[in-house]
Amino acid sequence: MAGNTNKSDKPVASTEATAVLPGKTVVGWQGVRFSLPPEWNVTGFSLDRDNGYVRVDSPGTATMSVQVRWSNAAKPEQGPPTPYYMFAPYFRKLLKRPAPPVPKTDLRQTLDRILKDAAKEAKKSGRAPFECQTRPEKAEGLNDERIAMGFTWTGAGRGQGKIWRCSTCNRVVMAQVVGLQKDHNQIGAVASQLFATFQDHSVDGNDLWALYDLQAEVPTEFHLAAHRVMSGHLHLAFARGAERILIDRWGLANVALKRFKLQEWFERNAQCATAKMTHSNAEVNGHKAIVATGVLPLAARLTAMKECKGSMRPFPTRYTGGAWHCEEQNKLFSVQVLHNAKTEGLWDQVAGKCHCH
Repeated sequence: MAGNTNKSDKPVASTEATAVLPGKTVVGWQGVRFSLPPEWNVTGFSLDRDNGYVRVDSPGTATMSVQVRWSNAAKPEQGPPTPYYMFAPYFRKLLKRPAPPVPKTDLRQTLDRILKDAAKEAKKSGRAPFECQTRPEKAEGLNDERIAMGFTWTGAGRGQGKIWRCSTCNRVVMAQVVGLQKDHNQIGAVASQLFATFQDHSVDGNDLWALYDLQAEVPTEFHLAAHRVMSGHLHLAFARGAERILIDRWGLANVALKRFKLQEWFERNAQCATAKMTHSNAEVNGHKAIVATGVLPLAARLTAMKECKGSMRPFPTRYTGGAWHCEEQNKLFSVQVLHNAKTEGLWDQVAGKCHCH
């Protein structure tokens, strides 16, 4: 690390992180992660962690797509939460009582219902008869934590997929590769890669958030609070109580840096005023980053107070934010953290696992 600083404990981003997979499209969303062939694009996703989906389309004419849906068997879909539903986990923890057993999921019944709906749609279209085949249940995973069923279907198109229940995270996941009849061989190859790399929960306490040309790892206890997905700007905001992690990626860095130096540009785009904070340099995955640290301004604290919604977690009093220029991608990246004294190293943890190329 190089550069001037006014304090000895300046941030240093760790370089010990999972490397970007070369020649592959890496997708991570709401605790689900997998890889696909190059140039596939995320075209749809949900904001719900417990019952969600993500869709990724093939490049070019996009005749194939990967469709993933998941639900939390421990939190079945229901109406507005009752007071009992909201506070029961806290009372169980206080009284040291075990959580109620998670009801078993009938995978065949769930899959039959989905395929039956697909058959109805195929019949309405009148294009081709709908046929499907299912395989018997079998245990999968390093510790046989999954009970899975494979399936294939043909109709107006063709699909190959799998449905499973993971005993570790209690997720029920259905993932399939869908395409045209002529895509038979490609569907099989993509499905093989999809299921060989699929993870339905974190194994190290961090969720991978990967779409387009951004890959970042964020502690699992942070949830996605806001997002903006545009061609020139990708923004993900994560919350844990009133604490915040903000990750941004901007395109056309060469245009922005013609008008401003990196530090000037960052000060204009930072979550709060950083001019009077301590400034230092750090290295993030081979790039020189400028970093600002200091006391969280009063205005930002008041905003955090409004957003915490009665959370009992420690309140953010500190700010750490930094930015760097990735010349290989011609993009600007920034990571900002609103935190408290107990989570002083949070910026290093997140920035060190934010990959750009």
